[in-house]
Amino acid sequence: MTVDCRLLAMRSLAHPGRWLAAAVMLAAGAGCAVTAQQEVQLGLNTVAEIDRTMPVVRDATIQAALDQIARPVLAVARRTDLAWTFRVINTADVNAFAVPGGHIYVTRGLIEHATRYDQLAGVLGHEIGHVDLRHSAKQMEQAQAASLGVNLGYILLGRQPGQTESAALNIAASAVFAKFSRDDERQADQAAIRSLTAAGINPGGIADMFRVLQQLETRQPDAIAQFFASHPMTAERIADVERQIAADTAARRVAQPGVGVRDRPVFRDLQRAVRALPPPPPPPAPPK
Repeated sequence: MTVDCRLLAMRSLAHPGRWLAAAVMLAAGAGCAVTAQQEVQLGLNTVAEIDRTMPVVRDATIQAALDQIARPVLAVARRTDLAWTFRVINTADVNAFAVPGGHIYVTRGLIEHATRYDQLAGVLGHEIGHVDLRHSAKQMEQAQAASLGVNLGYILLGRQPGQTESAALNIAASAVFAKFSRDDERQADQAAIRSLTAAGINPGGIADMFRVLQQLETRQPDAIAQFFASHPMTAERIADVERQIAADTAARRVAQPGVGVRDRPVFRDLQRAVRALPPPPPPPAPPK
């Protein structure tokens, strides 16, 4: 039997309960490349799952402030075909991540620990860069094709997977949020430098935010663990960002004191609104 893996993936994406199955299908090697349409649909299904399982903030003041901070960075993004969204998650964990299709999440903890507007703008620019460069989609394209057979049974039989099948589906889920390679992180940093520079925001805020996170790791390692798991943080990476800025005439100029924007009142407004939120809900208990 000849199987059109893209057609099966799209059929699976149409079923609300089968987004993980679709992720496996989309991951099934170079012969099943992820199209822009599939990337968008997978993103929407992932967002629905995040909304169901995570404490996503629904506050008009916070949303307006975050959108205002993101707007100048987003204005120079490459992917104009996407309906970008930005959301805050009410957790003390310090983290940020991008979902395929242009959905960016930043945690309460990261916003509270940032000290300037340009630092948060740098984080958003970095995550926008991952989406612009289709890093998650490329990871799925390179995933092990061995998962294809398990997914075919799941889709064609129309039943819940067994334990072995579930393990394969979990591989696909982790691919969406997987640790990016060093090259991917460097490329996302480069994209953030370009976008902040084009927006007239101090690109040095990117390295400054990294320093804030490094200092926080020594005081609250548990709070920063998720960020470091998906965003490897080294002194070499900070130095690399600073080298990139120094080597770029426009970035070097915007990074000078008094030239690029370093802080704005909207950042303080966002911090105050986030700090006024109810305490984050406790993490779910581990399975027994």
